[in-house]
Amino acid sequence: MNTTTSPRRFFMRYHAEDFPLFLLSLTLTGILIAPALPRRFEQVLLVSALVYLACFFLIRHGAKFESSVLRVALEGMARYPAILARNWRTASHAAMPIAAVFLLALTIEHFLRPSLAGTKWLSPFPWQWAVWTLFLLITLFRAIILIAHLRRASVVREVLEKSPQRKTIAVLSIHHHIFHAFITGVVAHLSEVAPCVLFFMLTDPSNLRETLLIAGYVLWTAIAIPLRKRKIIKKPFNHLFYLNHTRDHQSRFLFTVFHGHHHDAIPSALIGSGGGTGFLENAALGLSMLEPLRSIMVTQVIWLKAIVADMVIHQYIPGVFPFTKATVVLTAHHVSHHFGSARPLGIVFRGYVESGDMNNGYKPNNPATRWFISEVERRERLDPELSRKFLSLNDYGVVSKTPSTSTEARAGTAPAMEEATSGAGGGATPQPDPATFG
Repeated sequence: MNTTTSPRRFFMRYHAEDFPLFLLSLTLTGILIAPALPRRFEQVLLVSALVYLACFFLIRHGAKFESSVLRVALEGMARYPAILARNWRTASHAAMPIAAVFLLALTIEHFLRPSLAGTKWLSPFPWQWAVWTLFLLITLFRAIILIAHLRRASVVREVLEKSPQRKTIAVLSIHHHIFHAFITGVVAHLSEVAPCVLFFMLTDPSNLRETLLIAGYVLWTAIAIPLRKRKIIKKPFNHLFYLNHTRDHQSRFLFTVFHGHHHDAIPSALIGSGGGTGFLENAALGLSMLEPLRSIMVTQVIWLKAIVADMVIHQYIPGVFPFTKATVVLTAHHVSHHFGSARPLGIVFRGYVESGDMNNGYKPNNPATRWFISEVERRERLDPELSRKFLSLNDYGVVSKTPSTSTEARAGTAPAMEEATSGAGGGATPQPDPATFG
């Protein structure tokens, strides 16, 4: 998907000419989240956060207005429904059972209503307590991380000054960058929560419906486990993320409006929000997986695990809580992407890797990963065997040598990664330049 005449072929960071699209992104984010917030002062805080992000963009990147912006925005919005439809098709192994369980629960609830009239079964389920209690707990964890970063701001600055981030953090004090990352993470988290909250407000789920949805989830899980072991069905999220992430970095509209917030902040746990995504992208991925139709309590458990894990795995500043050992132990090479490499675009963890990343040129032992490992060894002490495994990806086993089956390979767009270095305005290189590391 190419919705821009910009010479950039691969998008990794914002530029002054992206400001109008960035404002569009913040406006749409506010329209999505504000109705989901229960109190007026929370809506005021949201607007204040979005204004802060807009001002931060202006100070960091400046603002230019190009005649092509309107066309890019209109083309991007016109084409996005087709992208969402493709996401549903990719996620069908997960989305279809969720939809089926939801429809079955509604049907049973409909037929049981007459006999259960006046009982607690038909009373509204207290979903507000479930959703907002979890949000506050995760935000408290994020605030603890914020305090840890502020207390060790000198370490944050020292690490980032040795990385490609050194130019971007030079504009403002490191404390501003830390707070900006915190606001980015909170808004991204709210973007994931908002669609479900709005759906619950419209549908008013009952205790009976929630019980039926939990029972349906447990039943389907019992059925799905053996099917997954036999590879009859699969968990689609990792590949769905890979396809979306690839498109995000190849389209000016998708990067600026959906994904770029995730790269505009410093690479720390503060930005984690459940899937390494930007504001509207978080909402879109949740809709792709039909999260609003799932059991409220099941969704809270899944969110808790996913968001906390995403926060921990995005800590790429050694020596600062929650520290970086989890990234090394799980061989999470996403760190390379946040420090300037075009790849890996997939979720890279022990036991899982997208063959498209390796087949299209990602080398695990590169300047970014070597620099990162050396910083971890210096500041946190690290078992040499963990370093060796991280740099060699030994834990992944054999990676497919066949051409990738991804959309990117079928469409023949992989060369755009190689040509990124020729794009004006700072396209990303396929591998980091050794000269950029300290």
